[in-house]
Amino acid sequence: MTIGNVLLLATAAILGLLAIGGNSVKNGGLVNSCAYAGANLTGNHWLGIYCLNNDTAIWGYNYTWINLDNCLANNGGQLISYENGSYSGTCSGCAISHDNTTLHLSCLCWDTNNRQQNSSIDLNTTIYDTNGAAGCFSHMGNLTWEDFPAES
Repeated sequence: MTIGNVLLLATAAILGLLAIGGNSVKNGGLVNSCAYAGANLTGNHWLGIYCLNNDTAIWGYNYTWINLDNCLANNGGQLISYENGSYSGTCSGCAISHDNTTLHLSCLCWDTNNRQQNSSIDLNTTIYDTNGAAGCFSHMGNLTWEDFPAES
């Protein structure tokens, strides 16, 4: 087998995987297919955002929300990506912000010395979009055409 054949097979395999994956971006990539400028945070841990779906007839955005407690942890006063980390139990005053390339979550988190530390994490490294639904690790957010339901 020549190097040309190996490259051709590798390229075909990569293109095949991309076709199978559809609009699924694992291990981050949120800002590539979601309207991060319109994202909001509810209850200190619910992220709501519009993400692109795979419906090519309308090629639209679905509203999705995900519980970030399933995606993040407080590690000694610093937010980290961690499945089922339940950060919101030890972090408060959380807010989201964005620039042209990412979506940040910033909080005050308790450290091991019982002091609050400013902490921020790039959500683009943890949250992904699959057909209009935000996800992290093995967790998928809800998928709807509407905004986050009112808290009762």
